[in-house]
Amino acid sequence: MAIILEANQICQRIEKDNLTQLSLISTKLSLASVGVGQDNSANLYQLSQQKAAQKLGINYIPLNLPSDISYGDFKAQVDKINRDGKIDGIILNKPFPTEWKAKDEDVFSLISDKKDVEGMHPLNRGRFFSVDKQTVSSIIAFSSLEHLLISPTVLSVIAIINESFRKVNDTEGYRGKRVTLVGFSLIIGKMLVLFLGNELATVSVTHIGTDEKGDLPEYLRSADIVISAVGKPHLIKGEWIKKGAIVIDVGTAVEDGKAVGDMDFDKVKERAAVITPVPGGVGKLTVMFLYHNLILAHKLKSK
Repeated sequence: MAIILEANQICQRIEKDNLTQLSLISTKLSLASVGVGQDNSANLYQLSQQKAAQKLGINYIPLNLPSDISYGDFKAQVDKINRDGKIDGIILNKPFPTEWKAKDEDVFSLISDKKDVEGMHPLNRGRFFSVDKQTVSSIIAFSSLEHLLISPTVLSVIAIINESFRKVNDTEGYRGKRVTLVGFSLIIGKMLVLFLGNELATVSVTHIGTDEKGDLPEYLRSADIVISAVGKPHLIKGEWIKKGAIVIDVGTAVEDGKAVGDMDFDKVKERAAVITPVPGGVGKLTVMFLYHNLILAHKLKSK
């Protein structure tokens, strides 16, 4: 039976660090959270952003735009926030309207890279290619002021895997571990491939093409670590998981009014050594790292 690794303890550590850093800043920080239309998953995320902002004493500015807004008008709204000196960070909440016919990269590039608390601007993603594990650790600890804003979800996954190693007394860490990523998104999969490779893990990337060929179970059965970020409820079955694996469920969807993950949770937990729940796992921690990045963005601006 797996250890169910809820994010509470890690969250408390990051929250404490955030509060310490905020106490050293004389001004109240502000985050603009921009959404277009109505989406259940996005609404849940924005609600968690707002709750965390209240706990930290951060000014949370929700900007919910109509679903039929044109790309030009959206761009003008984002540009206005970029130029507002009182706003320290911006998050653009997916999904974006398909009518825009704009790639995600184009949308994220509208944000100032200095206010990009999700680390999604092309400049910030490009900077990540030169990162090493020492830099990631120093950024998490606020001991580095390099201009590097890393995806809060990626930081959350790294923090949870490190905590999982401690839970199972694994002193070897990433080196030589077989890691299977399910999903190859811009915001998670592509970034994690680079980090895990730097850590000398052996990484397999799976996605919809793998699933269509029926090969997904094969890649999962040999994985020491499984990281899934698809957003398809109960996609991954218990019998596909290697006994003793670390399973990180990043996927979030809404089913019958409740948040659920990619794992067939009750079956997967019978085989895994560690598993994260949905809700209460990666998503909860992501919000705290979002505000960690907001503080870092403010420090970088001041520097």
